[in-house]
Amino acid sequence: MRHKNFVYLNFVGIRLLYSLYPQSVIFYSVLQMLHGVSWVLQVMSVQYFFDGISQNQGDISRLVIRILLLGAAYAFAQTMNGVANCYGQILNRKVTKETNKILFRTIDRKQAIAFEYAEELDQINKAVRGSEGVFWVSTTILDIVFFYVFYFLMMSWYLFSLAPILSISTVIIFIPNVIARLLHMISFEHLENEAAPVRRKADYYADCIIGKEYYKETRLWGCGGSFFDRYNQMLKKLNQLHFRMQLRKEKINFHINVLTVSAYGVIIGMLVYYVLNDVISVGAFAAVFAALREFYGFMDEVISERLAIAIENMATVKNYLAFIQEEKEEPRQIELPEKFEIRLEHVFFAYPQPETGKKKFVLSDINLRIPWGQTVALVGENGSGKSTLCNIIGGLYAPAKGTVSYGEAQGGTGRIVKGISAVFQKFCRYNMSLGENIRISDMSGHHSEEKLRQVCEDAGVVTGWAGGMDGMLGREFGGAEVSGGQWQRIAIARGMYRSNSLLILDEPTAAIDALEEKYLYEEFGKLSRNSTSVIVTHRLASAQIADRILVIKDGRIVQDGSHDDLIAVEGEYRTMYELQRQWYQ
Repeated sequence: MRHKNFVYLNFVGIRLLYSLYPQSVIFYSVLQMLHGVSWVLQVMSVQYFFDGISQNQGDISRLVIRILLLGAAYAFAQTMNGVANCYGQILNRKVTKETNKILFRTIDRKQAIAFEYAEELDQINKAVRGSEGVFWVSTTILDIVFFYVFYFLMMSWYLFSLAPILSISTVIIFIPNVIARLLHMISFEHLENEAAPVRRKADYYADCIIGKEYYKETRLWGCGGSFFDRYNQMLKKLNQLHFRMQLRKEKINFHINVLTVSAYGVIIGMLVYYVLNDVISVGAFAAVFAALREFYGFMDEVISERLAIAIENMATVKNYLAFIQEEKEEPRQIELPEKFEIRLEHVFFAYPQPETGKKKFVLSDINLRIPWGQTVALVGENGSGKSTLCNIIGGLYAPAKGTVSYGEAQGGTGRIVKGISAVFQKFCRYNMSLGENIRISDMSGHHSEEKLRQVCEDAGVVTGWAGGMDGMLGREFGGAEVSGGQWQRIAIARGMYRSNSLLILDEPTAAIDALEEKYLYEEFGKLSRNSTSVIVTHRLASAQIADRILVIKDGRIVQDGSHDDLIAVEGEYRTMYELQRQWYQ
């Protein structure tokens, strides 16, 4: 898509629009054509009217008819102008809604690891901006062909019928204008590629100042001024980029305007010469003289406004069209067998390191077998790779090397794995009702009020927090705000509600005290009797409920066994356990 030209990309956009609303696109094109015809009829009616005056021999009835025709032509032109513009606005809203749906589905199909890459986030940012302009940019060709070109062809034919040199001169003027505008496309494409990462940083710093997620710490540390300075730096860079492009644009516009005004004067001079030498009638002179303003107005409109704006925004629309074509097929979901053993063989994983370009493996040569129904606890220091290993087991991340299998089902490719439920430390706080916050984990399953009630009871969720299951949570839309611990229980209930064969708990109880955590893990133990569980916890007392404990250090499994086995030998586990035991003495 990178090297395709403007016309090709417009046709790609039109094809997209036609696939969404074929009848509406055809009707829109017909309206534009009638709109172009209406302006030419208006010019011809002016000539007919003035010729009638110059030739009138006292026949008032014929003059009245010419006046009525002139009025009808003007009324038709204004009506078509209003109808075409109004229908364009309506169709734009319909198309934008659908293009956003396509964009969101494409983003939803992205593998989770894609959101760890700055380049991917820039592409998403540019695609989101492009979605807003797909209709107006993609209909530029339709407008040019069915309105402007149709109008110019009819006007050129009309001028040619009066004097061939008039129509030829308009074409000569038109060509350099188009070429100049096409040069803008290349410049603005480069601008968009440079501006996307800068704009994303500016948005991020703005969020650090006013975003709900950041405002408490930003105000506590008094670092709002620092983020404001960074925000201003990004805005300054954006302004410099835009100023550079606008300066170049205005230089080109100046030369185009000089050319246009000069041509306008030459054509008026030719009209005066032709009418004085009886080459054209007085009515033709009046009609063409009156039409020149509209003619050059439309020429300036199609080049300076429609074509220029389309070219400036084509870079973003191009990014959108390229983005939605990256992954056309819905990713196949992996179906887990009824009972299965999880196998990881020689698994390596590395997060992107764009600043160095080198791979730094977070997980190295992981070999692991988890029998069906076993509860496994992952323990280790921060940054040891516990959460990453959970993401690999849960199918969210694909390993850089190695394989992940669930019985006979092959995973580890970043595809969605059905039958896996998870509760993360950084869980989502959805601004929806309490019931929706829990049921959202299994929207395709059978909704049972009894199951919902039981899950809330097991997780310690009190329906009174929101005034009932239908009560809204979160102040964003006027709902009730609950504490961090209460939100955490809701997130745990969400994970428990989903039908699963594998339950992953990545430190889901960080906001709950140790006693409550022990109670919840005991409940997990009961609930996971018919499934496999993987638990990440820093509290080794809670890890004791697991059948097996894996100690992770520097991306490797350094110890593997039960609590009694590991506490009996020298090693990482016993060292961590002794340190934590001192906290509670």
